[in-house]
Amino acid sequence: MNVAQLSGAQLDYWVAKAEGLLPEVRHACGADWCQIDVASLGPVEYQPSGNLNIVAPIAVRQRYVTYPRLRDDGKIEWLAEAQLNADFHGVFVDESLMVAVCRLRVAEVFGYEVSD
Repeated sequence: MNVAQLSGAQLDYWVAKAEGLLPEVRHACGADWCQIDVASLGPVEYQPSGNLNIVAPIAVRQRYVTYPRLRDDGKIEWLAEAQLNADFHGVFVDESLMVAVCRLRVAEVFGYEVSD
């Protein structure tokens, strides 16, 4: 699957893998979510695509450059770019800053395609 098309629990799953965690996609009551085990807490939901407290430290650690851009339709979209990585230079764009950063992190580790 193309990383630019990842969203929701699948995107969170691949970010967890990129971060060296052992994620699972869980399903109940018609909803999917990514779950990881935390030694002191047990299983917890892992949602970097919707939680700035999770994704911001990743963006800072990886030294991603993020900036808004005004689209032709007047909406703002966010760009996340890996300018300072000598081995990978990528840019991802989304209406959500967190999604753009998550996709960039996945592509930086696994490339532009991941298995389903």
